[in-house]
Amino acid sequence: MVTGGPSPLRWGGAEPSGRGWVVGWVLRSWWPVRLLAGASVVALVARVALVSQGVLYGRTQVLRVDGMIAALAVLALALGLAHRPPGGASGPALGASDRWNVVTGVTGLLVLAVSAVSLFSPIDRPGLPKAACPNARTQKTAYVGLTAGDLGNNSRSGPGRAHPANGRFPADCSVGFSDYCLGDPILDDTGSTKHQQWVTNRWLRIAKQPSSWWSWRSWTAETLSDEQSGDQFITDAYVIPATPYEGLRRADDKVCGHQYPAGPAALGWFAEKRYPGLKTPDVELSATSDHAVNIGFAVYLPPGEGFREQDVVLPLYDESLSAAQNPGRVLPRSGNRKTITWTYGEPLRARLLPGHKGAAHVLLMAIPCVSDNLHDDLRKAALARYDITPDGPPHKAALTLARYDRAVLGRLALAACQANV
Repeated sequence: MVTGGPSPLRWGGAEPSGRGWVVGWVLRSWWPVRLLAGASVVALVARVALVSQGVLYGRTQVLRVDGMIAALAVLALALGLAHRPPGGASGPALGASDRWNVVTGVTGLLVLAVSAVSLFSPIDRPGLPKAACPNARTQKTAYVGLTAGDLGNNSRSGPGRAHPANGRFPADCSVGFSDYCLGDPILDDTGSTKHQQWVTNRWLRIAKQPSSWWSWRSWTAETLSDEQSGDQFITDAYVIPATPYEGLRRADDKVCGHQYPAGPAALGWFAEKRYPGLKTPDVELSATSDHAVNIGFAVYLPPGEGFREQDVVLPLYDESLSAAQNPGRVLPRSGNRKTITWTYGEPLRARLLPGHKGAAHVLLMAIPCVSDNLHDDLRKAALARYDITPDGPPHKAALTLARYDRAVLGRLALAACQANV
């Protein structure tokens, strides 16, 4: 009896030809399964490494890569379940329920693997209050801040408003930064009040992979994470710190263009100033610093000087005064000079022990502040020693720096530049 022609997929005898042969080889060989399974494992390891190094970032972009890895693993599983040994020796066949059990078990393992990867290699830097903004990374960055603009933050191609905008980030999300440039001073609303104003001329540069024609990191970040080429800067005035920011370095002039850092501070002589309603005059105290955008002032009460409190640092700030009379912003028309009203009577005289006679020494510092809560280099500070007496204005006295270690000077600088809100 004559039967039909040979089946296009014949497991014994003559091999099929063309596409049928390719499909038959795929179904009869374990090599495609091994290749796909190995590729999924390698891709998973690469995904962990790239995320931890900040090359692969962005929730959508990482999920896209995770989907590709899962697709490779599922395809390897499907080919493994459909595998048919050569020569017709099929061995014990899996029933439909057995195949579904295998599929369910392997799918569960895949979900567990993805969950474990997300736990031990998270998309965002651990400990941040908010997730990363779109097209911004937080892993392997020097500093992370939260966008604080009312409607989000514009980025610009350079450190100033004169540079064109080249991106926008939504409000209340995290952005990683690599360094900063000095540029246009911008009023910092978060640290300013009617009693004190602070500006910042720090423009933070968004962290990106090093860009060069041979850099695989840059090419990979652009391909997988949609990283935008070119510099992007955000003013520090609209960024809330999410990690320590004191150690963020200033980029060089090749990145920023010509910059104007503040010069060393110099303390001037004070002048008595009598205000209406006051029985005794206060004094006006001035300090200058070339290119400074803020100047802060603080005093240190050393031990053994006759004060109720000892080893205490106090900012020269009075909430009854206006912003022009308190430490902070240096107005451009002031000639690099900041003049404050030193209300020494209540803050210092009231701290003298009852019956104290003679002078009590205090150490006064003036220092340029890069922004509120961020002082400039301690070497730029100006120091003076003053004698506080139960009556009469302070008197400038000789200063012996050897008595004051760097820890005290650091405390003074922090107090001088702190935002009093």
